[in-house]
Amino acid sequence: MNVAPKSDFKSTISTADGKKITSNATHGALPDTLRLQEGGAVPISSELNDRHPLESRLKNWDVNEHERALEQYRQIFGIAEPLRREMELSIVEKTDFNPLNSNSMHRDILLNKDTSVDWEDVYPGGRMASGMMIGNDIHNQIERKTGI
Repeated sequence: MNVAPKSDFKSTISTADGKKITSNATHGALPDTLRLQEGGAVPISSELNDRHPLESRLKNWDVNEHERALEQYRQIFGIAEPLRREMELSIVEKTDFNPLNSNSMHRDILLNKDTSVDWEDVYPGGRMASGMMIGNDIHNQIERKTGI
């Protein structure tokens, strides 16, 4: 279960690492005190690359939730149930032809998302815009798929 952070999770950042950050200034010019950080605090953004620690968890939330559900199915029903669910999901993903770029109802049912309304269901984003481009309509996608 992924409730607690991983063992390599950074809860504190040391400013006494002694990192030497080079400046873009030419040799012999004035030192760049903001980049050298001598005698001052090192910005956290330089250590975390402008990312919050929870961002990686939220990014993989659906995958972790699905894996946790499969593990629970395995503990309750045995190995056959998660295998069947994974096999059905792979069959739906391989055979589902979706020229309108809409969500697959079959996939939503297998992932237990058929009763929920997600952000992507209301605001499909780039998928709708890509369908309006020249040469990317439903007829061209069907012709490309069938090899006509």
